[in-house]
Amino acid sequence: MLETVYVINFLGMIVIPVIVAVIVSRKFKLSWKLFLAGGITFIASQVLHIPLVMALTSTFKSWGIVAYAIVLGLLAGIFEETARYILFKFIRKDSKTWDEGVFIGLGHGGTEAIILGVLTALTFVNMLIYRNMDLSTVPSIPPDQLALAKQQVAAYWSMPIYLGLLGMVERIFAICLHVSLSVMVLYSIIGKKPLWFWSALLWHAIVDAAAVYLGQQISMLALEGIVGIFALISLGIVFWMKPKFSELEGIEAQNLLNERVTS
Repeated sequence: MLETVYVINFLGMIVIPVIVAVIVSRKFKLSWKLFLAGGITFIASQVLHIPLVMALTSTFKSWGIVAYAIVLGLLAGIFEETARYILFKFIRKDSKTWDEGVFIGLGHGGTEAIILGVLTALTFVNMLIYRNMDLSTVPSIPPDQLALAKQQVAAYWSMPIYLGLLGMVERIFAICLHVSLSVMVLYSIIGKKPLWFWSALLWHAIVDAAAVYLGQQISMLALEGIVGIFALISLGIVFWMKPKFSELEGIEAQNLLNERVTS
């Protein structure tokens, strides 16, 4: 049964973003280039982000869990929101609608989910192999790490069934966050309201910092419940901002009409 749950988990991480993207693309008649742009933006944002975090993790942790969580949250916000800003400001300058912001955000969060889904699938395959092997015969496992490796394999296959789906659930929540962030950054540019960029950066930092900190304080199930609340707030932001884009479109249309009249 646990094997089935694990398979559903990584397949969901890979397939759900694609299904949602198909629905959004057809509903709003949007090009898949937007989804791809969001995905490339996510990957580009990690080129410096991941090495920096890996290099400084030991230093960050020495500051204490609160400071560690805050720094990780801020770094995520800085790198990813800056990447989004560059995309909307210089690369996708013609993307100005709420629909496009949503689809690009879906590409950003969806690509992250797909990549993590593939990595989760590889972990599953490795654990299937290791479960029935004598780990002392595995060349890649040093003798001094053998006991730890056995513990990890045992823990993986003794996981409560309901926890086996948390990866998929977490990615769904994260996609909601990324869509809201993309919409906020896009609005900051086309509306010439920098406050929305900084709001996106801060919201990203708050969510990530809270997840890192609470992950050390409460159960995984409770943590996902809180992250789920963040996801609902993020969805609220997405739909709350839709009329703001309509207002900008109306103002732009009126300006064009005035220019034609005066000319």
